[in-house]
Amino acid sequence: MSGLRIGFVTATDSFWHHHLLTAKQGVQWLTGAFSPDVYALPRFLGDGCRFVRTGQPLSDGSLDLIFSELNGSDVQLEYLDSLVAAPSPAVAVVPGPPEILCSRLTGHKLALVRRILRNARFVLAYSDTIASFYDGLIGQARSQVIPWPFDYDAVRRVAGPPRSAADTIRIVLNIPLRFSGRAENYPFILKAALVDALTSLSPGEQERFSFHSFMYTDQDREAFTASGFGEGLRVTIEEQRLFAPFVRFLGSCGAVVNLTSSSVLGRITFLAAALDKPGLFTSNAEFNTRLYPGSTVPLLAPAALRDALTALLRGLVSGDVPARFLPDAAAARAAGDFSGNAARFARIFSELPAARR
Repeated sequence: MSGLRIGFVTATDSFWHHHLLTAKQGVQWLTGAFSPDVYALPRFLGDGCRFVRTGQPLSDGSLDLIFSELNGSDVQLEYLDSLVAAPSPAVAVVPGPPEILCSRLTGHKLALVRRILRNARFVLAYSDTIASFYDGLIGQARSQVIPWPFDYDAVRRVAGPPRSAADTIRIVLNIPLRFSGRAENYPFILKAALVDALTSLSPGEQERFSFHSFMYTDQDREAFTASGFGEGLRVTIEEQRLFAPFVRFLGSCGAVVNLTSSSVLGRITFLAAALDKPGLFTSNAEFNTRLYPGSTVPLLAPAALRDALTALLRGLVSGDVPARFLPDAAAARAAGDFSGNAARFARIFSELPAARR
């Protein structure tokens, strides 16, 4: 326990969105089944967390430390700028993928982002790449690379015992499928490579595979239907799940293929590795290459993607998946060493007077 009174800005000024998010996080605190998203970072400090709506006034001395993402909206950035300028609480900024922030920048937003990064008490980055970008943006070395609140043992406990091999081999494809927007992951490049990989198998072997994905926006659901992406593939669009059922779903799958278009954290990569799943991921995230050093490809490299999918599917059919597709078990356990990583994380804030109470 750090002794700190902790808050987290929820990056929304919507009353209902804020309270829905707060309720979701409250359920996770009560059940102990945590989705390793940014809102789980205070769990490392072990003292609970108050969720603060963008624009919400804070009474003097009510919090010792407040976390916030570096969102791209004017309202959120202006509120965060005001928090940084105040004498308390200390602000810890957690910037996300540069590709997403940069797509939203204006002159006004850029000025706010640079001022926030220069003046926040803490700037926390989830990878060296993220730290290098944001430090470069302001010309100062401010970022500290932090562990993430992954929990290897908890994921395996939630998933339950390993399942015996089934006749049908379920493959996860891109969580989520994104047909447009800042996070577009070019589903038809994946489909082309997958169709080619399947043609290398016999009809009976092809029938053993089913493919499963998720979509979280109406725009992507409409694009999936209108584009004909599912034609010629046994693709099931799964219902969105809470964290524990989602982990159990991944545990029931034979492999995970997750291609992303930005320098994302790699939560799906960790879950796949913690569950010992063969996988194929994009090489644009450091975490992917750390946990799956032999099975990453560039997003827009159709030949490499086709060759990798062909080898993966053949290995799954034969029951002898090439070792290159398997996770680095030691790296996965280290990434999910919750108690060890919590101690490292807490040391960052030991300078705060409240942490020594």
